[in-house]
Amino acid sequence: MGAAVGPAEQDIVDESAVLESLPTAMLVIDVDGVIVRANRRAREILDKPDLVGTPAGDILGPWPLPRTADVARSERTLPRRDGTAITLGFSMSSLPDGATTIVFQDITPWQRLREERDRLMQLAMVGEALPSILHELKNPLAALNAAVEILIEETAPGPVQDQLHAVLQEARRLRLGFDGVGAVGRALRSRRYQAVDQACRDSFRVLEIPARAAGINTRCDVVDLPLLPLDPAVVRAIVFNLVTNAIHACSPGDAINLHVRLVANGLALALTVADTGTGMTHDVYSRCTELFFTTKRNGSGIGLALVRQAVTEAGGELEIESVPGFGTCITALVPVVAAPRISAPTP
Repeated sequence: MGAAVGPAEQDIVDESAVLESLPTAMLVIDVDGVIVRANRRAREILDKPDLVGTPAGDILGPWPLPRTADVARSERTLPRRDGTAITLGFSMSSLPDGATTIVFQDITPWQRLREERDRLMQLAMVGEALPSILHELKNPLAALNAAVEILIEETAPGPVQDQLHAVLQEARRLRLGFDGVGAVGRALRSRRYQAVDQACRDSFRVLEIPARAAGINTRCDVVDLPLLPLDPAVVRAIVFNLVTNAIHACSPGDAINLHVRLVANGLALALTVADTGTGMTHDVYSRCTELFFTTKRNGSGIGLALVRQAVTEAGGELEIESVPGFGTCITALVPVVAAPRISAPTP
């Protein structure tokens, strides 16, 4: 027969069983900063099969965690073995022998919800302030354009006139940029039939100058189109945002092509911007149309989100193909005739 289990040993067995069965992750760290207890849930969340005997700083980052009272709470984002990151919420308390008990949970989903909330709040602030800001900027810019155009007409051909043309070109690019941002919330579909092909050419003509200055080859393949029930200002904004993104993704020697034509027997407009730039990684591709998501240091993260919103609200689709190292192709496919409303049959 086996030896009987004494009361003290029974307490240890029960304590370990309780610790292992807890649904909350728990660590006990001694005064030297070494983990002496870790339950199953802690090992699962931290993706570490063996935690006991490991310095807490090797697992949780700088140790000890900051605290302002006997019970302290904090958050940290830690890398995992698979390369992903996890955000943990900690609650700490001190034991009589100087050790520290830490209870924590994975709050990564809540962190993402907070980030989404922050983006929505940013959008609300942008939407509220944008019209007045653009109004204050567009008026002096329009005056500048008019003044430069007059000066060009009154100046003889030569270096001064060339410089004036350069100033006018930059001013027009600024105006196009304002239109690109200011199209937030505007409908792509219009009750008026207007010249969409000319709007595409105008936008591309303004942007191909900085593109070629950067050593990027450009091609504008816009066929003559009939008047379409689409807002030219929103179309210009779509071209501006797609081509600007392509310029940022390209290096000298790369190419950007704009193709605009009617498809589906003339029932839909296909606007395509293709480049031979860096392409998008899987992570960037999965988030590229998120509002305020950007990989550029000074990017706004508004452009592609604006394009997707405008296209989808017009009943269209935004098709994105991208291969890292080979480039990106984005097509806005928009019906030129709104889908008919289905009315209830007359009884």
